Amino acid sequence: MEKALQRIKEGVLGENWELNWTVLEGEKASISQLEEALSTAPFASPKRVVVLREALDFWKTWHKRERERTERALTQHAPHSLLILIHLGELEEKGMEEKILLETLQRSGVAVVSFTGKREALENWVKKRLAKEGLPVQQEVVDWLLDVSQGKMALLERELEKFVLWGKKGEDVQKIPSLWDVPLMVYKGDLRLLSLLEDLMAEKGYLYLFRIISSSLVRLAAVQQTLEEGRESREEAIRRVSRHPNERKALEVGLRRLTPAKTVQLLDRVMEAEISLKSGPLPPAKVLEKLIAQILEV
Repeated sequence: MEKALQRIKEGVLGENWELNWTVLEGEKASISQLEEALSTAPFASPKRVVVLREALDFWKTWHKRERERTERALTQHAPHSLLILIHLGELEEKGMEEKILLETLQRSGVAVVSFTGKREALENWVKKRLAKEGLPVQQEVVDWLLDVSQGKMALLERELEKFVLWGKKGEDVQKIPSLWDVPLMVYKGDLRLLSLLEDLMAEKGYLYLFRIISSSLVRLAAVQQTLEEGRESREEAIRRVSRHPNERKALEVGLRRLTPAKTVQLLDRVMEAEISLKSGPLPPAKVLEKLIAQILEV
C-alpha cells in the first residue's frame, strides 16, 4: 500500500507533494477536518490528495451523527481533490451499515477504495513480503507484526517496512530504535536516522526530535572542548555532561567518529536549522531531513 501511495505522490503531485498531501486517521478525524482538507486549494499543483485511513471507523462515527454531511464529504468534494479511502477488512462480509458505505462509494465513483483481507489474508501477505525480501519467514515474527499493528493496515505496513529495512531476526524485532536511541544514531552516523525520520517525529513532534539531535551535539562539543583544554580526564568529562550510562557509552562513539572541528561545523548547521524551523519556508520534515543528511555525511 505504501508503495502505491508513493507512486501517487510522484505521479500525481510531483515534487510539491508534501504541500498537497494530507493523511487523516479514521478513528481520530472529525468531519470538519475531512471537509477542510478536501476543500483546501492545491499549491503549485493542479491536484491535492487526501488519504483517509481506517475509513470504516470514520463512517461508523460520523454517519450516525450526520448522515447526509458524511456522504457528501466522501462523495461530493472539490474536483481538485483526490480522496483515497483505506480500510482493513472486507466490507461485504460485515453488517448493513458497512454495505451501505460500500454501495455509496461505488455509486459515486470515489477515486480509490482499498479493502484488504482479514488476519489470514494479512498473514499470507506478510509471509510473501518477507520471502520476497529474502528474510526468513518465521511464524513468531509474523504473529508479532500482526499483533503490534492491532489489525490496522497502515501500522502493519510501517512495522513491516522497519523489519525489512533492518533485516532482523524474530528475537530482535522489538529492538526498534526510538527517541532514546537518537543520540547514539547521531554519534554513529546511523543511516536509519534518515529513513526513520517520520516515525521519530511522530513520537513527540519535530521540535522534540530536533532538541534531541541538537542537545546531543552540544554535549559532545562540551566534552571535546574540555578534553582539548586538558581540564578533566575523558571519563570525568563524559560523566559531567551526562548522568545516563547508555548516553555515556554513546558519547564514546561520538568522540571516536567526530573531530572537534566537525562537531562545530554540525552545530552551525543546527543553528541554521533552528532558524529555518522557526521562520523558513520549508516544511519541518524537510529541514530535519537536510540536517540529518549533513550529520550522516561527515
